[in-house]
Amino acid sequence: MKILLIEDEKLIRQFIVEYFQKQGEEVIEASDGYEGLSLLDESFDLVLLDIMMPGIDGYEVCKQIRQKNDIPILFISALSDDDNKLKGYDVGADDFISKPFTPSLLYAKCNALLKRFKKDEEQATTIDEGMIHINDDTHEVFIDGEKTALSHKEYQMLIYFIDNKRKILSRDQLLDHIWGYDYYGDQRIVDTYVKKLRKKLKEAAPYIQTVVKIGYMFDVKG
Repeated sequence: MKILLIEDEKLIRQFIVEYFQKQGEEVIEASDGYEGLSLLDESFDLVLLDIMMPGIDGYEVCKQIRQKNDIPILFISALSDDDNKLKGYDVGADDFISKPFTPSLLYAKCNALLKRFKKDEEQATTIDEGMIHINDDTHEVFIDGEKTALSHKEYQMLIYFIDNKRKILSRDQLLDHIWGYDYYGDQRIVDTYVKKLRKKLKEAAPYIQTVVKIGYMFDVKG
C-alpha cells in the first residue's frame, strides 16, 4: 500500500515510516496540512492524518480532501475524547487511533480499513430504489435524476440500509457494519450521519424512517 502520512511531529513520523517500510509499504511524509494537500493524488491508498498541526488543522485538511477524494482517512491524535472523535468522523474520517499507540496496531487498523474499502468496491452493481439510482461501480448516487455527492461512510450507510430494506437496524448494527467492531465511541455518530444522509437524499429522505428507541429502517413506501 502507498500511504500519505501528514504529521508535524518528526519522531512520530519516523517510527511510523520505519515500521511500515519493514512491512514492505511505501510512506510519503508531509510535515503539515498544506504540504499534505499538495502531495495527495490518485496514487495513494490511504491517508494518516494528525489533528493538531500548525497552519491548518487535521479537521480542515480532512474536509478539503473529502471535497474531491474518497480515499480512506485515519486520524492519529492525542485528542482521544468522544467529542473530538465525533468531529473527526463528522468531517469525513473513516477511523481513529489515539496517541500513544503501537505501530503494529496502527498497521492492523490500516489493513482492516483497506479491506473494508476493497470489499465495497468488489460488490459493484446498479441499484434502483424509488427515486434513488446508484451506480456502484463509480459510487455515483442520483436522486430523481439529480446527482448528489456522498462521503464514503454516507454511501456505506445508504447501501447497508438498501441491502436491509424493511428491516429495523439498531444503532449498534450500524456502528459495527460501518465503523467496525473495534469502534468504541459515542453512538451519536450514527444519528449525525443519518441526519447528513437524509439531507443529501432530499425528496427521498423519508425512505429512512426512525424507529423510536431502537434505530432506523429503510422503506421506499415511507
